[in-house]
Amino acid sequence: MARTEPPVFFVSYAHSDAEHPEHRKNLENFVEDLSAEVARILATPREGVSFFDPGIQNGEVWSDVLGDALMRCRVGVALYTHNYFNRTWCGKEFQVFRERGRPSQSGGGIVRAGIVPIRWARRLPDLPACAAKFQHNSGAFPPEYASMGMEQLSLLRSVNLAEYRRALNVLVDCIVEEANARRLEPRETLDFDAIESAWDANDPQSHTRGKISKACFVFISRDGWGWAPYEGTPREIGALAQKISGDLSLMYQEIPCNDSLPQKLKEANDSDVPTVLFGDPDSLCEETFARPMRQYDLQYLLNCAALLAWEPWAKDGIESDHRWMDIKTKVFKQKAGQDPPRHHEWRSIFSRDDLELKTRMLIVEIQSGLLKQLMSDPTKARRAENLDISQKAAALGIETASLPHLEGPSE
Repeated sequence: MARTEPPVFFVSYAHSDAEHPEHRKNLENFVEDLSAEVARILATPREGVSFFDPGIQNGEVWSDVLGDALMRCRVGVALYTHNYFNRTWCGKEFQVFRERGRPSQSGGGIVRAGIVPIRWARRLPDLPACAAKFQHNSGAFPPEYASMGMEQLSLLRSVNLAEYRRALNVLVDCIVEEANARRLEPRETLDFDAIESAWDANDPQSHTRGKISKACFVFISRDGWGWAPYEGTPREIGALAQKISGDLSLMYQEIPCNDSLPQKLKEANDSDVPTVLFGDPDSLCEETFARPMRQYDLQYLLNCAALLAWEPWAKDGIESDHRWMDIKTKVFKQKAGQDPPRHHEWRSIFSRDDLELKTRMLIVEIQSGLLKQLMSDPTKARRAENLDISQKAAALGIETASLPHLEGPSE
C-alpha cells in the first residue's frame, strides 16, 4: 500500500558527492539503513519513511513530489560536506528547514532544531553560522565518526561494523527525537525561486569571509547563474563554478552583477578572497552590465580574474567582431589594452575545456599571490580565518615556516 503520510525525514545532500557509482551506492545503502531503523522505532511502514531525491540537478525544475516532501517532512537531514556548503541548491533546502522551524515554548522566539546534521565528510570547511549552531558531533558518537566521517564509516562497514552501527544508532535517535517533537511547521506552498540560500542569507558581508579558502564568482550575463555558454556537464556557468570550487576545496560565493558590484569587489580584495568574473560578450554590450563593468575597469584588484567566454565560431573573426569592438572601446578601455593586467582572458576562450582549465589555473595563481602577500603582512596573518591555511600554502609550494603563529577568527 502506498504511503500517504509525509516522509519522516528529508535527506538534503550535494549531488556532486554521489556522482561516482561507488559513492552513490554507498549513500543509498546508508539511507536505507537509516530509514529501516527509523521506521522500526516509530512503528511506521518502511516505504516512504524518508525522501531521498534520485538525482535532481542544480537548475532543474523541482518535481511536485520533491517540493511536497520538503514542505511537509518532519525532520531535515543535512549531509555536511565541502560541496554541500558550496551549493546554492543545498543552501535553499537548508533555508526551507530553517524557515519551517517552530519557535520554542521557552520564550525568546528561539527556533528549535528540526534539523539533524550528519558529518558525512571527514574534513569540513568553516561552517556558515546558520549551520554551525546545529550540533553535528557529540560524545555519543564513536571517535571514528569525527576522524573518518560517516561516509568512510559506511564505506568500511565490513571492517568497522560496530563503529558504523553505533554512529548510525546515534543518528537514528536524533531523527526519532526530532520527529516526535515535530519542530518543523508544515507549509502549504513554496516559491523556490524566491528562497535565498541559507549560506548567503542575513550576511551581507559574506563575500569578505574566508580569505584564500573561498572563491567568489560574478556571472555577467542576462541569464545569471543559468547562463550556459557551452555544451557539457554541467552546462550552467553557476554549476561549473560550484564544481570548480568543490574540486579545489574552496567555499563558494556568488556576487550579483549590479551597481553594488565595484564596492563588493573592493571589499573582497581587501579581505584576500579570490574572485572570478565570467563575462558573456552579448550581455556586456547591454548597459545594465556595461555600467558596473566600466567601474571595475577603473579598479586595480589583485584578487580578481576576468574571463570572456566566446562561441567557437567567433574564434577566427574575433578582432572584427562588433561585440569585441564595443567591449574594448566602451566597457574595458583600460583593461582591454595591448597589455591587459594579469588574470584577464579577453580573447582566448572558445570552449568549455578552455574555460574550466583557465579558471582553475587563475584561481590557483590568485591564491598563491594573495597568500604570499598575507604571509608578508603580520597584521593580516594574525587575522587569518582558516586554520588549515598553512596546508594550502604547502599545496601551492609556498614556504610555511612563518605560519605557526596563525590564529583563528577573533570574532
